[in-house]
Amino acid sequence: MAICVIRSSKQLGMGFVLTPERYNPKRRMLIHSEESIFISEIIELSNEILTTKQAKGISVIQINTSDAMGGYLNTNSERTDSINSNKKILRKGDVIISRLRPYLRQVAYVDIETENEILGASTEFYVLRSRDKESIAYLVPFLLSEAAQLVFANSVEGSQHPRFKEEDILNLQIPMSVYNDRDKISLRVISAIASYRTYERLIADEVSKMNKAI
Repeated sequence: MAICVIRSSKQLGMGFVLTPERYNPKRRMLIHSEESIFISEIIELSNEILTTKQAKGISVIQINTSDAMGGYLNTNSERTDSINSNKKILRKGDVIISRLRPYLRQVAYVDIETENEILGASTEFYVLRSRDKESIAYLVPFLLSEAAQLVFANSVEGSQHPRFKEEDILNLQIPMSVYNDRDKISLRVISAIASYRTYERLIADEVSKMNKAI
């Protein structure tokens, strides 16, 4: 015989939330077919912050959520020596993903290394940084995969600005077959981005020549 106990919401304690998505099994990646490794064993979430005060007089490339699309990072944003809000500092080799509206697939590998400028990203991004010197470029297609996207889609909370939490990233499981092939996958991702950078430069040159010719 089942026993049901009814209590008021005040008796449930602080932070107790009764929402269906909190109990949705699809918010966790379950891999039964093979061994896996938690992404938290590979990366840490960097919260290296550039404040508005610190940014004065420093050239900052501002990276907004719309600048990370499908694995590629747009760095053609205007440079500025002042920012209106705090930014997360990006380093070459980082992987970023927007916690806001995951269906937009705002994921990117940071392939740019700056000398006298700072890549300052929106605080809506989670910044994934390798725990060692190994490339984590292979995490780009992993985070864009159907399995990972399903977790994010079922983890968001909030109606107007749906976001997922840090734990939803850290609890992702990477199949060992992917992890064991990580070097080859990373090389392919980096090579693909380099090819796109070449295309950008070539097409920009051709447009410039066309403007002069017309």
